[in-house]
Parts: sequence; C-alpha cells; structure tokens
Amino acid sequence: MGIRASVKRWKEGDVFVYPLIWLTCGLSVILRRSINHFVGIEWLDIDLIPVFLIYLIAKDQNFMAGCLAFFMGVLTDTFAPCQLGLFAFLYSAIILGINHCRQFLDFKDIKTSILFVAICLLAKWSFLVIIIRPSPLGQFTPLIFSILVSISVLITGMITPFFFFFLNLVRGREHRDYA
Repeated sequence: MGIRASVKRWKEGDVFVYPLIWLTCGLSVILRRSINHFVGIEWLDIDLIPVFLIYLIAKDQNFMAGCLAFFMGVLTDTFAPCQLGLFAFLYSAIILGINHCRQFLDFKDIKTSILFVAICLLAKWSFLVIIIRPSPLGQFTPLIFSILVSISVLITGMITPFFFFFLNLVRGREHRDYA
C-alpha cells in the first residue's frame, strides 16, 4: 500500500473532519470565557457544541454525536463552576431527544438544522435555570436573562449555516448535500 492509496483512502473517508470537529469543540469550551472577556462581551454565550452535534446527527453519525456530547459536557464541567456531570448529562440528554426526532424530520434541510440548534440551546438554558435557580448563585433578573439567552440563540442560529458549509467543504461533499 503506497502513499497514493493512503491519500485516496484519506480523501474518501472523513479522517480529517471528525478530529477537526473534536478539536474545534474542545477549543471553544476551553477558550469560551477568555474570548468573550477579550472582546468585552461577557454576557454573550455562543455555544458551538450544539452546532457540531446537529451536523453530526444530520450526517447519520449518532454514535459520534453522543460521544462528542458526553465528552464535551465533561470538559465543560471541568471548566465551569457547577456540579461535575451537569453538562455531560445535559448534552447527552438533549442529543438523545433529538435522535428520537430525526425519524420525523429531515435534518439535511438547513432550516430544520437551525431550528434544532436553537431548540438545543433553549433546552440547555431551560434545564440550567431549573437546576441553578434554587442555589444561592441563581440570583438573576428573569427578563434580562431571557433577553440575553435569546440574543445568544439568535446569533448561534445565524452562524450555523456557515459552519455547516465549511464542514461540507472540508469533507469535499458540498455539492451533494447541504446540511
């Protein structure tokens, strides 16, 4: 097996895409607060993990999406001041629910994917509000919080098609499927 055969196998498979997704998600978790502080928008929470999870589900990579959800949740738990396992459970439960919805909806349609990224983020924040509200750290103004979450969901939903298009370009299959 020569170099040409290895390059051909590498181009046909998705050898480069999945490590790129894992690396991007990991870096977004690790650098999320630093980038927001550097830019000066600590109130904005753009979460890229649901974007990549929905992309993987659209590409029929349910197991990969489940593993990514769990391990990025554990990584988020490591850097977040919350109970260990909260985000791992949260992302895994949301992906489980979305996997059950995929039999009724077409995830290859970009509008459906944007909708499910928004639903994923809203479910995440709703669950966090239910869990964090009774704790002493849960002192917040509901109206301001809901406006900030809505802005974050809107911005994340708007950048979703660009990430999908970029990942399709990396996969080399932008002409065959869109989502």
